[in-house]
Amino acid sequence: MDDTYTASNGNNSAENENVRFLGKLQKNISLQTATSVEKNVPQINKLSPLRNHQLQPTSPKLENEYTNGSLNGLTRKGDNKTLCIAQNVFFNGLGVAFKLGSLLFCKAFYPKTWSVLQVLSLSQLFLDSLKPLISPLFQFPIAPLESLKWPMAALTFSKLVSFWLLPDLYRTSRFWKRLMPIYTRYMITKLHARRKSLEEKEKIWAKRHEWGGKKVHQLVLDMSGFYVKSAQILASKADFVPEAWRVRLATLLDNAPPRAFKEVKRSIQWQLSKTSCGSCLVASKDQAVPLEAVFLSVEATALAAASIAQVHGAVLKDGTRVVVKVQHAGMESIMHSDLHNLARVSKLLRGQLPVDLAPIVKEIQTTIPLEFDFEREVWFMSSIKQSLEAHGFDRIVCPMPFTELCAKRLIIMERLDGIPFTQFLQPDADEYLQRRMPELILGMQNLLQGYGQMLLLDGVFHADPHAGNLMLLPDGRLGLLDFGQSKVLDSSTRRRFANLVLAMASNEDIAIANALLGLGMLFKDVSGGEVPVSILAKMARMLFDTCYVEEATVSPMSDKSILRTTPLTSFNQALWMVVRTILLLRGLCFSLHMDVSAATIWQPYAFKATQVN
Repeated sequence: MDDTYTASNGNNSAENENVRFLGKLQKNISLQTATSVEKNVPQINKLSPLRNHQLQPTSPKLENEYTNGSLNGLTRKGDNKTLCIAQNVFFNGLGVAFKLGSLLFCKAFYPKTWSVLQVLSLSQLFLDSLKPLISPLFQFPIAPLESLKWPMAALTFSKLVSFWLLPDLYRTSRFWKRLMPIYTRYMITKLHARRKSLEEKEKIWAKRHEWGGKKVHQLVLDMSGFYVKSAQILASKADFVPEAWRVRLATLLDNAPPRAFKEVKRSIQWQLSKTSCGSCLVASKDQAVPLEAVFLSVEATALAAASIAQVHGAVLKDGTRVVVKVQHAGMESIMHSDLHNLARVSKLLRGQLPVDLAPIVKEIQTTIPLEFDFEREVWFMSSIKQSLEAHGFDRIVCPMPFTELCAKRLIIMERLDGIPFTQFLQPDADEYLQRRMPELILGMQNLLQGYGQMLLLDGVFHADPHAGNLMLLPDGRLGLLDFGQSKVLDSSTRRRFANLVLAMASNEDIAIANALLGLGMLFKDVSGGEVPVSILAKMARMLFDTCYVEEATVSPMSDKSILRTTPLTSFNQALWMVVRTILLLRGLCFSLHMDVSAATIWQPYAFKATQVN
């Protein structure tokens, strides 16, 4: 700006007033350039309140003062405008986030209220054009929902998008939406019951467990997949899980929701084309094999359904009665999603459980995907069957697979007829089942003997002996089913485990404690002292023996749990499947009122294992 104008009389007050006037004027005309101001001098002089004073060029001092003051004012105005915009964006975003959070909370904890809100909020999108036709009395009750229509629409639309385009995200959100209300209410109950008397605590927790069992059962039914397998493990732990939970989840041991036979039939036909026998029946492996080419008949109703597969009875063309186990289509990707959620749950429970779940979760994430390889399962089934028969365990029967009709996602095996253990464990078991209970108990004793051979000498063992995988055959023998969760135990780990078994059988606490530590199982005393040898011996029996241990019947979530004062700080990942197997066996023994020590039964097998080079 080359020239600035001020009043010609030199009066300071006049000059100041004119400067102020120009400042106001420049605000109105948005500070054009000095040239544009000069062009408007005649109009400025006419409008000036000092009509007797004409604008003249001012001194450099006033020029600088005027220019700097005006520009600074404009700068401040621009900054304020930017700040206002930022504040509006922030608070509007905060409002939208609050609405979305409130709606998600309502959806998770109050699903019925959510459904009503969803209908009323989304109806606002269509009522705008109809408002002139709608009675004001009807508009008034739903008017407050006007602000929720777009957040609700966003949530509804995102659910549809994730279902089709991001199925993993959709499944994850469904899981956490169901889990968090259960977790939150249990934490609230824990706080509520803290200061109550023992009798009041029992009533409060009984009511909560009844509610929790129902919710967890519904979660498993809705989600299926790996959650069915988790429920089967919990249902087998009668000494660990609340009774209300166990009763609900026990229905999933051999009665998980099956897939429609139309879908199953298609899977069987495609998998048959990949078998050595079926490939001879079609021109290429890309063609499905008609069921009539292999079977006389296939039962449409499933004999049993599990987390990743289901089984149907069938008859081969030569009249042999068999069982067809076929993998659910698309289940492998679902299982990977479930395993990721399991890892997240372990992080959520970190610090609340006296056990580090991380190594257990890692082992599960390693072993569960192996279940999808049915050829691997056929190998375990054949190996364990041959070993048990070779070592005289003729009271334990494993089905024989027809390897020429087996594929990566299909197993056709010998059919065993018997009564599942789950029926014996029902509280309303009939008189016939009760009469056969002695046979069942004898079968369990034979099974424990067989596990001594599998765990300590063979190093190849069935790691899923829950009640749904066991049956009592008509002649009193025990049928062992489903070899999907089986494991090979290396010789070094077997020898160290054998040392622990021998120590527990001898009932020497010092030897037990040393053997337990030698397996990489570390504990600590929360008071800062050294863990007593007697406590370590008790921990060893809780984890690696089937005998009754009072402390093992207390949930680790309970304040009375021994693991609260002596938490497990280091868990040998390689032993998780061994521990899991023994926990399942103890759960069965507990349900059958059997107080038997596996360590005592396994002593001769452990001694042989220590003699092997």
